[in-house]
Amino acid sequence: MSGDSVTFGFNVASSGAYSTAGKQELRGFKLAVKHINNGGGWVMSEKYNSPLDGDGLLNKDVEFAVEDTGGNSDTARSNAQRLVDSEEVIMLAGGTSSNTGAATQEVAAQNQVVYMATMASANSLTGIDCNRYSFREMFNSHMAAEALAPALSEAYGDDVEYVKFFQDNNWGQSLRDDMDAVLGKLGWAPVWDTSSQVGTSDYSQYAADIESVDFDVIVLGLRGLDAVNALRAFREKFPESNIVLPSASIEVAQAAGGAIDGVIGTVAWSPAINSPLSDTFREAFREEYGSTTGSSKSAIPSGSAHIAYTQTLQYASAVERAGTFNPLDVIGELEGHEYDAGLGPQTLRACDHQAMRRVPVVKGKPEVQQSYGTYYGLVGEPADVQYACDSGPAANCSLGGN
Repeated sequence: MSGDSVTFGFNVASSGAYSTAGKQELRGFKLAVKHINNGGGWVMSEKYNSPLDGDGLLNKDVEFAVEDTGGNSDTARSNAQRLVDSEEVIMLAGGTSSNTGAATQEVAAQNQVVYMATMASANSLTGIDCNRYSFREMFNSHMAAEALAPALSEAYGDDVEYVKFFQDNNWGQSLRDDMDAVLGKLGWAPVWDTSSQVGTSDYSQYAADIESVDFDVIVLGLRGLDAVNALRAFREKFPESNIVLPSASIEVAQAAGGAIDGVIGTVAWSPAINSPLSDTFREAFREEYGSTTGSSKSAIPSGSAHIAYTQTLQYASAVERAGTFNPLDVIGELEGHEYDAGLGPQTLRACDHQAMRRVPVVKGKPEVQQSYGTYYGLVGEPADVQYACDSGPAANCSLGGN
């Protein structure tokens, strides 16, 4: 590859319903590129098993180009193609939502460019729609549901009636099915079921619809601003209700405030996790972003930032191990790679390109106990919910390997 530099392409939602997560992703991406080029963070940590040395990639500087998906799959698709054609990127990353992740994944495969998915968690990405060029660090909906089951049984018991609200898209339907499966095994019974469009701002009517329904728990299969708006509406109508948010995040908690109190969910990663690599990432993020914003709120990394940082360094490390930018050789180094990203040992599997990683389960804190970065408390240790290559979503993927 000629020239003194190579370019990564970051396709994120900087606007729209998922913009808060997208902006955190972008910060994680930029921090990773800085560390690849100049050292710092995990690149300089003895705890991170990587050949990176802070001097770029294979004697080349790493640059990046950014596109805003707005959470729209068509936009994501055209963005990804433009990044490949105009910017000549050697790697695509992003996918703040599952629909944009799926679109980016298609373009990556068509152009034989490695794609590192971020917060796209629909089962299909590493299930029925898996492809040779795409990898995912983020756990999928199947893993989130399995991680939540023990915590929900402990919190609410095994004889529970629940109402459920899910986004009307592939991710929402996938999560609904996974949650129904694990809750059914617990003996829970659904008594109300409806869906909403992404970008819904007023959930007051949805809350009013269940006012006459006898239920114990509300399950909200929503993300981003949709989750924030729904939490506020249901808390206003049912202040003492038990709420489950399978796809929680710091970004949602910051915006929802007191409405997050008592909510049980999963997060991609939490600043409350204490491990050498988690501590290093947290401090590197604060050092990079705390002094320039003047706000401690902006200096707290979320799971979105952690996933983006992890994925970028995983790709770069694979390039160094391969000794080439050739995508097929890089893929060979990614497949089956064992590593630690602050949650303990994990593997980026060859059979479906899904990271087998632990899933943090959290519970929202009361508003009086909230401070920047501490909106949730961990519920036990992050859950180990690994599944075999011939089961779960992987059963629908035909990449081979173990």
